[in-house]
Amino acid sequence: MKSWKVIAGLMLLVLLSSTALPVHAASNTADLPPLPEWPIIGPLLKWLGLVESEPAEVTEPPEDLELPQYPIETLDDLLALQDLESNVRVRVTATDTALTTIVQDALAENNVEGIQNFKLTFTPGTATVYVEVDPAVLENVNFDLPINLKDTLKLEGVVNLGAAGCQATVTIKKVSINNWSIGLRGIAQRWIDEQLPGVWPGAVCVERITLKSGEIAVVGYRR
Repeated sequence: MKSWKVIAGLMLLVLLSSTALPVHAASNTADLPPLPEWPIIGPLLKWLGLVESEPAEVTEPPEDLELPQYPIETLDDLLALQDLESNVRVRVTATDTALTTIVQDALAENNVEGIQNFKLTFTPGTATVYVEVDPAVLENVNFDLPINLKDTLKLEGVVNLGAAGCQATVTIKKVSINNWSIGLRGIAQRWIDEQLPGVWPGAVCVERITLKSGEIAVVGYRR
């Protein structure tokens, strides 16, 4: 934790304490909630990183296990989905390990330069992507950075995945480049919102995406 964050947090506590003291005086018998739950101080403490936000409870939807199951372990398994019958709902699953290997192998076989050490990790409700790229790669995909960097960039993003209108939806929860995150989440979200509709295959309809520890499950069909 950087010292400036601790100092700033303590200063804010002193400045804002006057808003909490009248509450305590008005009700000596009632216990005050913990600081993270206070309406003003709590969000500031979370923003400064002095306290951790409570993780949102993840409600697992039905798994649709009665549907035809298609586990993905290799690139051939993924490409075989193109041969599915139209309008037949299926459930496709894959581990983060298998998808990481598929992407790494594809990058190597196609001699893609400037991208390395790709890794995908699934946890309940979220997916984390880590990759190291050359700055030129981001320039080629029109991802404008608020900072000018020349060396290899270490990118990490945490996202929620869902589905709407037969397309996947991506909500950026956190994104960082070389551990710098200020101002990047909005840029990344706008870029995703602009790019995804244009690259989404029209023949694929996704109804539901569920993330578990180490696994993703997608329910949908080929049009």
